[in-house]
Amino acid sequence: MRDGTAAGEPVEELVEELLTASRALVGIAVHSIGAAPTDVTVAQHRLLVLLAAHGPQSVGEIAERLGVNPSNASRHCDRLQRLGLLSRRRSPDDGRVVRVEVSGPGRQLLDAVTERRRADVRRVVDRMSPEDTAVVVAALRGFNEAAQETGQDEWPSLGRSATGAGDAGGRPRPELEALQ
Repeated sequence: MRDGTAAGEPVEELVEELLTASRALVGIAVHSIGAAPTDVTVAQHRLLVLLAAHGPQSVGEIAERLGVNPSNASRHCDRLQRLGLLSRRRSPDDGRVVRVEVSGPGRQLLDAVTERRRADVRRVVDRMSPEDTAVVVAALRGFNEAAQETGQDEWPSLGRSATGAGDAGGRPRPELEALQ
């Protein structure tokens, strides 16, 4: 593990380059969602991604995973259900529990957004030399491994403090909700 304290080590330069790259990737993500066949917000897309990745969830589980209030998650689910992108079903194990899941059209939307995002990233990568591409692949593998070792459960949910109550002062962060 590196601590970045050795003289001349370019850790700060790497951090700045990663921040710049993350801004570009967020821009690509937002652009790809904007090109979806059905108009959804970034937050609604995130909810669909969560359901596709983790399977059917209750609204409470969705809210917890996204770090938002259950009423907020419920409103997003209502809109996505009206659009036909998700469905609700009673749990076969407990009829009191309603599970939310991605519908066929919801999966088609996710596939379309992913393909658009892949094409947008490819346009950027195609402008790089093969040598730079190989270096970036190796560097990103190392970064991704280090990120997994850190454990995402150590990171607060987007838009919330480590306690889940909001920002450091306990206030909600609505300006960050769009990225969820």
